[in-house]
Amino acid sequence: MWLIIGLGNPGRRYHSTRHNAGFLAIDYLASKNHLSFRRSLRYKSEIGQGRIKEKEVILLKPLAFMNNSGIPVRTFLKKHRIKKEEILILCDDLSLPLGKIRLRAKGSAGGHNGLESIIACLGTNDFSRLRIGIGFPEEDKLTDYVLSSFKKEENKELKKVLEAVVDAVESLLETGTEKTMSKFN
Repeated sequence: MWLIIGLGNPGRRYHSTRHNAGFLAIDYLASKNHLSFRRSLRYKSEIGQGRIKEKEVILLKPLAFMNNSGIPVRTFLKKHRIKKEEILILCDDLSLPLGKIRLRAKGSAGGHNGLESIIACLGTNDFSRLRIGIGFPEEDKLTDYVLSSFKKEENKELKKVLEAVVDAVESLLETGTEKTMSKFN
């Protein structure tokens, strides 16, 4: 069983911001595969469950703010025995241009506060992550930039990258991390 975690900040204010690319991607993945979420107070998350490409999956959206994403993830994993090789995190990445994605089997947080929180709470960085490029600001402060919404002219590129995320996740489930990395990176 795979656990796919989308990172973002909860609340309407942050819904369509760059930092919520992980939430946007997991929502898109769920809609493409006819899965829906339910709110779990126990896990402080929204959870969806079903099948993608004949694989059983759990989709998780931690409802803690990004810096505390690891807490609901750790709580969920304490109850559900899921191998670290079957965990995939979807998150935004400033160092990638909008429209690009990058899959890694493990690694550092790379300055991403959500990944940093998960690594700290789980005590390991041995899990896959699919980074979604949001571009780097030309003049804005980083915080203002990541908490800003995508511009109207960026929406076409955003739709394409969300499609690429779905394709990459489906490939990962069918062929594994290494083959998917060589195909999408």
